[in-house]
Amino acid sequence: MKSHILIGILALAFITACKKDDDTPSPSSGANTNGGGGGGQVGAELITSWSPLVPYRDQEVIFTGGPFNTDITANSITAWGEPFEILAVTETQITARPGPNMDTAVPGYNSVIITSGNAVDTIPYVYWKRPFNLMFLEDNLDDIYSGAPARPGDRVSFRCISATPSGMSASINGQSIPTEITVDSSYYCIITFRIPVSMGVGTDESDLTTALLSATNGDGRTDTLTIGWAPTPDMEIFGLELVGGGSSFDLGDMNSQGQVLNFRVFGNYLHSGQGWTLTGPSGTVGTWGTGDYGNESFIVINPISLQVGYYVLSLNGTFHSYGFTLVD
Repeated sequence: MKSHILIGILALAFITACKKDDDTPSPSSGANTNGGGGGGQVGAELITSWSPLVPYRDQEVIFTGGPFNTDITANSITAWGEPFEILAVTETQITARPGPNMDTAVPGYNSVIITSGNAVDTIPYVYWKRPFNLMFLEDNLDDIYSGAPARPGDRVSFRCISATPSGMSASINGQSIPTEITVDSSYYCIITFRIPVSMGVGTDESDLTTALLSATNGDGRTDTLTIGWAPTPDMEIFGLELVGGGSSFDLGDMNSQGQVLNFRVFGNYLHSGQGWTLTGPSGTVGTWGTGDYGNESFIVINPISLQVGYYVLSLNGTFHSYGFTLVD
């Protein structure tokens, strides 16, 4: 009797198990397909990559993954709570541009939420670049006082944002800067370069105006800045010397041999039309300088019209002078 009861219980359990397997529902046609049909899914892992990896806030971004709903109106992207403009959608890519209000959003890391149909995915960490921005003249490295204005021939630094470590270019009043542009970082940064002395005009260092600096980073982003500008290079005179040296000369020997006194003025960015004065028994005056803001200029004194005595050659407006004696 007991054996019959046990057999009956086992048979009933087998029938019940088979009945449960037969009642298991098949996958619903309304289940999520990552493209928009059915009941939807958060964390659908729609996005596998995006380009550029570190975009600007106004730059088109291509999100790759899918499958996406190809109805452009069934897709949306937001960051900082601001919607993107959806430009194009395929089954594997969404092309979108951040909305205009993102220009005022604080750059840095943030999440981007992508919705395609009923599927939703979140990229937790996207870094957005700050717009390229020239801020102000940081320093004129050749000016030990105020650091401004900028002058031809000077080495200058400008504070900026989002300069690129390589590929920078710049111009002042449309004239390209041919020298190397260095960047100390790519975030809050300083770009440094030397202004070509060939941009210089005139001899009046007190002449002040403005100039337009334009710079372009390696991403092709351009910004401009109006700067204080002095068009005349800052002349520096380092010294006055007599070529060959000496301080006493036989006037008769010099005249019989056709010799002259050749003085050299040396410095940086020497101007043209600078005056000199020779004081002594037969004093005279003249001008020296270069037309191209060179580093040296020469003053030639012909003793044929001079008398015996002590002379001093002085550069007008400076402390530089050279004394010599002409003897019989």
